[in-house]
Amino acid sequence: MTNSPVAHERKPYHWQLVIVLFLLAVGARVIAAGLLNDYLARVAGRVYLIEGDADGYWRLARGLLSGADFALYEPPRYVLRMPGFPVVLASSIWLFGDSQEAARYFLAVLTSLVVFPVVWLATEFHSSRAALWAGLLVALMPVYVGFSVMILTECLFAVAIMWNLWACCRWLQAIERNARGPIFCWAAVAGLLAGLAVYFRPSWLLFPVCLLLVLWLLPRKNWPVALGSWVVLAGCLGLSLSPWGMRNQQVTGHFVLTTLWMGPSLYDGLRPGANGDSDMTFFEEDRVLDRMSEYEMNRYYKDKALQFVREYPGESLRLAAVKFWRFWKPWPNADQFQHPLLGATVGLGFLGLLTLSIWGGWGLRDKCWFLFLCIVPIVYFTALHMLFVSSLRYRLPAEFPLAILAGIGMELMWNQLLPRRPIQV
Repeated sequence: MTNSPVAHERKPYHWQLVIVLFLLAVGARVIAAGLLNDYLARVAGRVYLIEGDADGYWRLARGLLSGADFALYEPPRYVLRMPGFPVVLASSIWLFGDSQEAARYFLAVLTSLVVFPVVWLATEFHSSRAALWAGLLVALMPVYVGFSVMILTECLFAVAIMWNLWACCRWLQAIERNARGPIFCWAAVAGLLAGLAVYFRPSWLLFPVCLLLVLWLLPRKNWPVALGSWVVLAGCLGLSLSPWGMRNQQVTGHFVLTTLWMGPSLYDGLRPGANGDSDMTFFEEDRVLDRMSEYEMNRYYKDKALQFVREYPGESLRLAAVKFWRFWKPWPNADQFQHPLLGATVGLGFLGLLTLSIWGGWGLRDKCWFLFLCIVPIVYFTALHMLFVSSLRYRLPAEFPLAILAGIGMELMWNQLLPRRPIQV
């Protein structure tokens, strides 16, 4: 199984196209930020559209600038969140002042950076016209535009994922060319970018394991150097996270590469009364941090979740099915987003994306490892959130790789339905 001649021949990258798409993405997000700021200003006492996580991130960002402990709540939770998103928000506060309104405009620009890897990948593995479609999708899809300007990690995490996939493609192409120096250089870059993604969301930590399956799709003669460079990739990921792990060693006495919130999160999805949605009231009621450390609390809830699975395997399977549906449900799950127009916009957008990505994937069936690389994030997150709680928010970052396939699918559809009206790029 092999990929394509693109591994040996660079395709021209249309900088004019990507700059225009980037500016279009920024413009759409700036408008969304302005509308959201105006809406929140007219709702008394409302600072965030989605409370909870957003307020926690903002408080951590303020603490970073004031020199306070990187912790939330009482008793303090020192390893509750990864520091990537709070650092971004702290940068906004440092540059523009303590203003959520300004931060939304700042995020509008940063999240638009996703256009660059999307356009490059679509160009490299298909055509500049497919890149135009894919770029338009990530620039203008309403749900992407809307989430980009919320004080939440989803779309910035998606940016990190897409740049990580871009580096992975450069690494895999170097393997196909058997270019020894670039192989290990790109493996290192891919590992560091994977680490950057983990700093936004710890759920990306196991992605390198999925890459082992991608390597299997390469020609067998490339396997030794592929595995050797994969070790470099995994090592660079671990190296990039080591400062955070050492910090956690200092504050908890345990070397932790991600967070100590995995246990409660797992129990949130696997417990009596669970319904697939998040409801952390059990944590406030149990008050286990009054009698144990943060590290012990994490293990306590992880053990309780595993005990639930052992005692109620049938209910655990039922919950997995419920969470699968919540993850793939085209329209939003949250009660606050049940307006028919909003549901139709989000639902039809996702179904269209999915249909076009299947079409595009079929057109790329001879490019095995690239197709697999675009699909693996959404499969990976689906499996993960059949254990943890699930919703559209957790699916969103994994949709961006599908947008590349959807752009290719749209180009194939255009060529079939309107072959005499090509798009000039």
